[in-house]
Amino acid sequence: MPTIGYDYRAVTINGKRTLLLSGAIHYPRSTPGMWRSLMERSKEAGLNAIETYVFWNLHERRRGVYDFSDRLDIRRFLDIAHELGLYVILRIGPYICAETNYGGLPAWLRDVPGIQMRTDNEPFLREMEGWVRLFCDYVRPYFAPNGGPIILAQIENEYGNIAWRYGEEGERYLKRIAEMAESLQVGVPWVMCKGSAPGIIETINAFYAHPLLDEYFARYPNKPALWTEHWPGWYDMWGYPHNRRTPENIAYAAARFFAAGGTGMNYYMWHGGTNFDRDGSFLQTTSYDYDAPLDEFGLPTTKMYHLAHLHQILQDYAPVLVESERAQPEQLPENALAYAYQRDGRSLVFLCNDDTQKAVSVSYGGRRYQLPPQSVTIIGDGQPLMNTAQVEPRYVVERRFEACDPKLTPFQWWVEPLPNGEPTPLHPPVLSDKPVEQLQFTHDETDYCWYVAKLMVLPHQEGSGVLELHGVADVVHLFLDGQFVATTPAPLPENRNLDDPESFTQRFELTLSAGEHTLAILCCALGLVKGDWMLGERNMVDERKGFWGKLLWRGEPLEAPWRIEAGLKGEHYRVFAEGSALVRWESSLEVARGKPLCWWKTTFERPKSSTPLVLDLTGMTKGTAWLNGRCIGRYWLVPGTGKPEEWLLQAVYQEGEGLPTQRYYHLPADWLHEQNVLVLFEEVGGDPTQVRLCMRV
Repeated sequence: MPTIGYDYRAVTINGKRTLLLSGAIHYPRSTPGMWRSLMERSKEAGLNAIETYVFWNLHERRRGVYDFSDRLDIRRFLDIAHELGLYVILRIGPYICAETNYGGLPAWLRDVPGIQMRTDNEPFLREMEGWVRLFCDYVRPYFAPNGGPIILAQIENEYGNIAWRYGEEGERYLKRIAEMAESLQVGVPWVMCKGSAPGIIETINAFYAHPLLDEYFARYPNKPALWTEHWPGWYDMWGYPHNRRTPENIAYAAARFFAAGGTGMNYYMWHGGTNFDRDGSFLQTTSYDYDAPLDEFGLPTTKMYHLAHLHQILQDYAPVLVESERAQPEQLPENALAYAYQRDGRSLVFLCNDDTQKAVSVSYGGRRYQLPPQSVTIIGDGQPLMNTAQVEPRYVVERRFEACDPKLTPFQWWVEPLPNGEPTPLHPPVLSDKPVEQLQFTHDETDYCWYVAKLMVLPHQEGSGVLELHGVADVVHLFLDGQFVATTPAPLPENRNLDDPESFTQRFELTLSAGEHTLAILCCALGLVKGDWMLGERNMVDERKGFWGKLLWRGEPLEAPWRIEAGLKGEHYRVFAEGSALVRWESSLEVARGKPLCWWKTTFERPKSSTPLVLDLTGMTKGTAWLNGRCIGRYWLVPGTGKPEEWLLQAVYQEGEGLPTQRYYHLPADWLHEQNVLVLFEEVGGDPTQVRLCMRV
């Protein structure tokens, strides 16, 4: 059976140094029917490894109830990788960040008495260790010493982002989980990125890793440089434009890393896929395309073909790279650099121009080379093989969405009733003198929670004014005396501060007459946070949704008892699935078009083509979608007007400003029947006659 180790240059497999070219494919963000083609395309593109996180939050949504079925069938995922001869890098976490709900931690952890996440806290360590041990036993046959494909395993994730806050407690936590990892005896090296502990390889996450290598090797002279996250794009958030990164820039960063002495790289993401169901963390779009080399639907892009060219060269010259000492840069004119590797009569040279604006001309080995801005020219055995800034025309792919047959049947509708105090099958109303944070009632099993109060407006308070909600999240819809009157404006900031009242305050301009009014607030969660920094460095256990603060009208507090109802009637009835027969669906479209809180239902035949199927939700506003009873995800056609953080612009550019952040939604082939039922819950009011089926071509 294989033995896995490492030395100062590379990971070793059966004692042989191995160059690792890996790509992240998250098993829950695609479907089992996609896994083989995703991995086959990855292998064809020159990758020899697949990386995935492990999603504790999805495997144990309810405490003690484990799910390894369907898109959570990680054994099947690992089997396919093994059959195709691909290694696997398994990032167990169990905190993983990953833009997944609660950073990969189950929401029920919040309810464990005395818990604090990711620090030297016994309740957290007990729950975390129990899961990690159970999971490692579940996949033990898949570790390389047992004949499986897993060659590296990761414990924790990016602890360096919060280590400063926890100090000595954080150090004790890292030491303890490192000892736990070693005690598992999985037989492969453990890694940890952006923060580490003794006995574990620290790895790199960045857009550009090469500037970090001198310091890395100074700290770790006996360990190889592994880049666990080379970001080929970035995630999208509701209310912001799309994030993009050019193929040329990614290839440059990759080539520079290997030139400077790196020997293992993983693209995060290689295939981003989809945040199905309610799986995305706060503000994440349902699409997790990430501008990855394989797009959300698993199709190759220009980026994939351009990088495949680079991978072929790196694989052909892998022995030259890993069996040589780390090359030292040779200074050339115009601030260009040359890195030369030689072994057994073969040579590989990287000519690097790091200037982002200026092309340079240099002589090397008796030839002259034109180096475009921010590029690497690679020379193998004296012959130029590629320049990272030049994409060959044959690699260019242009993708688009095309309307397709079959057509959707006319939509039927049913309006979600406003809360009236009647108990629902799962969640009876709660009466409270003050608003109470919703996760105590929803336990993150629904996005929705109602807050209803009878308000008395005195004569001196009537007229136009501003209604303020202090202590509220995320999106709220206001109904006054049964009428929809306002909704949260977008975009929302990704990072908020629980200690800053303004971060969780929303204001709405209304007109109120004197007398008694019924105010109904529908609070809509947009996923749980993925880290302390999203709450102003408060521990993740302090995550809040719904309404927990105070209500002000024209600056004066309005006091009233509140009735709190978790979830929607339509969710409790499961009108998107087998409960469809429990309600009366209406057909008169004109009556319901534009109505808030409207459930819409249509059917369609399975397309004959195997081309990826997509739902164009033009005409709709915000809500949730289901296909044959399975949740496609949240939808929101909010315009992308938010501004990016400055540090992102070192590598990323933005596209589609002012257009819907996400218009198209993946309908996986695995979920299609011969006759299909599509259900939309529209919160604000939409026009479903504009909704179309499309193909991704």
